[in-house]
Amino acid sequence: MNKKVLTFAAIVLLLGCRSERQGTVYLDPNAPAAPVEAQTQAEEAAPAPTEATAAQALYFEAKGVTLRPGMEAAPVLTALGEPLGAFEADSCAYVGKDRFFHYPGFELTVNEISGVERITLITLVDDTVTTPEGLCIGGREQTVEALLGGQAREGYYTFDDGEVTLVVQVKEGQEPGAFISAIEYRLSEAPKA
Repeated sequence: MNKKVLTFAAIVLLLGCRSERQGTVYLDPNAPAAPVEAQTQAEEAAPAPTEATAAQALYFEAKGVTLRPGMEAAPVLTALGEPLGAFEADSCAYVGKDRFFHYPGFELTVNEISGVERITLITLVDDTVTTPEGLCIGGREQTVEALLGGQAREGYYTFDDGEVTLVVQVKEGQEPGAFISAIEYRLSEAPKA
């Protein structure tokens, strides 16, 4: 098992267990910004900008599979194939266990909700993947503003489609300006319309 994956998952679990709100896992506020070389490579590899509005569904795509928190996990895990690693731990936000599945560039967290195993969190873990909106770890903060709009509050941008919340964390790096240090898709806490 990759030590980096285990460390990241442990941080997510610890931060999530400290939260007062059920079902919320917070991004690591101490995550370092990506090196300048990675930021430039990630920006060059990003697809052409697309407009995103609150009416558009938020999702992540990998291996031709559309992934959204709330989806039933079994068909998605089958379609994605064998993960690089998997483990489980007692959940502090849900009943039972948190199950983690690590794939190249991202990780899925799966929990049982009303008797069905569902994806509850999609976490991008490095700059090898890009969101459909054109965001990637190491990208510049201006990219978030240009593609999705909004303003950071305490280092976080949040976008919600009523079912899924996209959270983008930005941090100051060694170069002037902030860079994207973490990206998560999680179940929305907004009331359904």
